[in-house]
Amino acid sequence: MDLTNIFMIAMVMVAIVLALAEVLKNTFKINTQYMPITSVVIGIFLGFAFWPLADYPVYVMLMAGFIAGLTASGTFDLLKAAKKEGEL
Repeated sequence: MDLTNIFMIAMVMVAIVLALAEVLKNTFKINTQYMPITSVVIGIFLGFAFWPLADYPVYVMLMAGFIAGLTASGTFDLLKAAKKEGEL
């Protein structure tokens, strides 16, 4: 197994992590400074939840979830910076 498979799984999970993190942020009024860790936790949870559906070991799915969470938090930060820049 190579990293390409892990990144392909993570790419699919990024959109789900972004959506769930945004819903949690608006529902529970989570401070934006906690959004990166929230995204990583959601990603790891999704990796574990999708593990029975995949043909990969659990550690591969957890790693894909971790990568998806990191990517989603980076995307969140980029969107936040672009929004601030557009307001100026």
